[in-house]
Amino acid sequence: MIKRRLVEFGVICLVLTWAPWGVLGVLGADPDEGVGSLVFALAAAGPSLAALVMWLLHRERRRVVRWSLAWPVAAVVLGALPPLVATALMGDLPALPDHAASVVAGAGGVLGAAAYTFLAGPVSEEFGWRGYVQPRLRTYFGPLGTTAVLGAAWGLWHVPLYFLPGTGQYDDGLFTQQGLTFFLELFPLTFVMLFVSERLRGGVPAAILVHAAWNLTEELVPPLGKGVWLELLVLTAVAAALLPSWTAVRRGRRVTA
Repeated sequence: MIKRRLVEFGVICLVLTWAPWGVLGVLGADPDEGVGSLVFALAAAGPSLAALVMWLLHRERRRVVRWSLAWPVAAVVLGALPPLVATALMGDLPALPDHAASVVAGAGGVLGAAAYTFLAGPVSEEFGWRGYVQPRLRTYFGPLGTTAVLGAAWGLWHVPLYFLPGTGQYDDGLFTQQGLTFFLELFPLTFVMLFVSERLRGGVPAAILVHAAWNLTEELVPPLGKGVWLELLVLTAVAAALLPSWTAVRRGRRVTA
């Protein structure tokens, strides 16, 4: 049953996302302007829309979020830390205030930047990846297995963006160090989101915060050049540091039981 639902979700998600992106690519429409931007945005929300379709079709129970101060703080810190540390270690921070100001101005100010940060990626994706797919994968795999499968699926979903002119991925290129590190980073980032959403019981809101903090920090203080490899290293170290904490808690629960 669960495997069939995951396949069903995958088909719906890819149809909702890849088909519109493919049409934009064939027509040569600009994904940042006019109707093209609306089509692009709706297609980018494919994972969350697919989750909505699945919930409406099957009326499945959703997980309860444990509201506390711990997971919002952890989510923001863990999401923002890797790009910030990588940029600082590369010595690029002094040259970035003007860049950050231009990013905020281009988004229409602070409120516009905040709205775009949450909607473009976090809200449009995480109800699908972390809200629907992740808990079902966890019925078959442990944390690392879930990370591997979900990270690979998340990366595959992004591939068409590298062939769609007008996107950041197209500008970076698929067979470049930016393209390679983008896909590699999805695995430790998936584990961090798994940790805050499941271990800290922050659910989808926690994953959205991690995703938003990561995206915003990368936009404001992007690691340049070889800094992308340092960012990957820091992110991997963060994920590795979280694993013993999770393992200890799980071991303690077994002893208590």
